Amino acid sequence: MRLVLKRKECDELRNVEYWLLLYGRRKTGKTTLIKNCIKYDYFVTLANETEGLLESGERIKIEELLKEVRSELKKGSKVVIDEFQRLPEKFYVDISTFDKSGILILSGSSYGILNKVFDRNSPLLGLITPKEIPIISYEEVLSQLEDPLLSTLFRDPWIIPFINSYEEFVNRIKEFSLISKGLIGEVFKEEERSLTEIYYQLLLRVAEGIWKTSELAGILQVKGGEATVSSLMNKLSRMGLIKKIRTLGKEYYYRHVSPVISLSLYAESKYLITERDVRVHELPIGLEVQFSIGEMISKYYGGDFVYSPKEDIDIIVMNRKKRIIAFEVKMGEITKSEAKEAIKKMSKVAEKVGLISLKDKPPEIGDVSIGPKELIEISKELNKKKEEK
Repeated sequence: MRLVLKRKECDELRNVEYWLLLYGRRKTGKTTLIKNCIKYDYFVTLANETEGLLESGERIKIEELLKEVRSELKKGSKVVIDEFQRLPEKFYVDISTFDKSGILILSGSSYGILNKVFDRNSPLLGLITPKEIPIISYEEVLSQLEDPLLSTLFRDPWIIPFINSYEEFVNRIKEFSLISKGLIGEVFKEEERSLTEIYYQLLLRVAEGIWKTSELAGILQVKGGEATVSSLMNKLSRMGLIKKIRTLGKEYYYRHVSPVISLSLYAESKYLITERDVRVHELPIGLEVQFSIGEMISKYYGGDFVYSPKEDIDIIVMNRKKRIIAFEVKMGEITKSEAKEAIKKMSKVAEKVGLISLKDKPPEIGDVSIGPKELIEISKELNKKKEEK
């Protein structure tokens, strides 16, 4: 699908008048944002530690590249250095001496770049402002695509050119499982780590829906047990691969940041899809939809998204300790009997309760009833508020 989604970051980048570092996991759309939203004068991609690649295709040594960047900035130009994490730190001091007449925009495909650029001993500290570019928010995609299911996948922009429907994604899941593993390997490389078997197995288990650190430790039998698993999960979180979601208990619920990677790794873990010629018919897309909607609906109600696996409640919106509202999310139709049962269950944890269905508007039994049309309206309202800020 040849689709370019509008993103809230575009206006800020279009009008940027200060030195900036864009950072985030690989393939979240940083370069596309730069090329679509910034009217730059000079653009270079760092190919490796010794040379860069100009838009013309010409390769240029780092020392010569920095001379050209210095000259451009002195003229007041707007300069972009992409894949900045590949620049050796010894050159940071050179950049710190560049003329501030121009605008320097750096883009780095890692979270580790933050530690380097904003270390207390970094020559660049105080000269550059950081901005994270995560995957696209669900409401941004949904407000433009108006497809609650496909919008979940299109949050990760690298998948957009490859598919036109969820069914096509499922049919080609072997391809996407191979790509996802390669992408994860690139993330580890940019973070200057190795994708060891223990890291990969953790990512596979999380994709299966296993989230308790004690259970993960028991399955993987790692040295150090639960403490080691907790440490590894924190590292995966800092790398932008895993996110922590609050629960009503003391534990965090762990999920993949990317719905695409989550589903791809699930297929690999469940069916060994990259090693076998097997047809996959079902993927746990319902969970990915649930969590995407949870993030969006929590913003709409002005609270934080909380999941309750113990009580089996899909979405709880909380403001600090106050439970604003709870929701049940279904991919298909919600019958009256199902609605009554869900309302009874959710009423035990929140005063207000609601129902969400991707197929039709649910029965008007709880406090709020949301169907696909209402989800799209909510997404448009949230985006309108962002634009007005």
